Amino acid sequence: MLKQISALILSLGLSLNAFAAEKSNTTLKKISQKYRSAKLVEMNVEKIDKLALQGRENKYEGTIAISSGKFRWENTTPEKSLLVFDGTTIWSVQYPPKEFGGDPQIGRGKVNKKNKSQTIIATLLGGDLQGNFKVTKEETDGDKSTLSVAPIKEDLVIKDIKFVVNTKKTIVEQISYKDDVQNITTMKFSDVKFKNNVKKSLFKYEPPKGVPVTDL
Repeated sequence: MLKQISALILSLGLSLNAFAAEKSNTTLKKISQKYRSAKLVEMNVEKIDKLALQGRENKYEGTIAISSGKFRWENTTPEKSLLVFDGTTIWSVQYPPKEFGGDPQIGRGKVNKKNKSQTIIATLLGGDLQGNFKVTKEETDGDKSTLSVAPIKEDLVIKDIKFVVNTKKTIVEQISYKDDVQNITTMKFSDVKFKNNVKKSLFKYEPPKGVPVTDL
């Protein structure tokens, strides 16, 4: 009898896991379709980096624009910075504090293993979520679903990825993940807007004349 009960519990557990996975895939598919169908997605972002080795936390606030895998990320707090990816080239611009003045520090590079982490946001939000990730677990609380996902391809050097999804609005409200040195990054999104028009200049950057550009 004990073996029969154990087998029943195991069977029930497997059935529930299969149901949860199917539900998760449906949730991820709906989110993926909505973000990919929009020509432009704009949102506010609060990014928190917990640095494992240094034992401290950095917080940034700004805005993100995404379109077909391209993105523009402007930070306003604590310092002004700009990250632009046009689909091929990454531009990283660090502005000096206003009280000091001077030229910005500008970096330029192509996507490779060294700087691929800077384009993670394009993969996480702007790409094919259903094609890039598989759902390993889903926890639902009202209109909120927390999806634990794993990258299908091994070239994405992050792990323990979680999406917090508002299933009523069909938007991603939060993403968190660990990198290869155990730093934890959490991005919270608000005022998410889906638009049908996009300015091409939004995803282009031209450095000021005379300002040196370094290779990333």
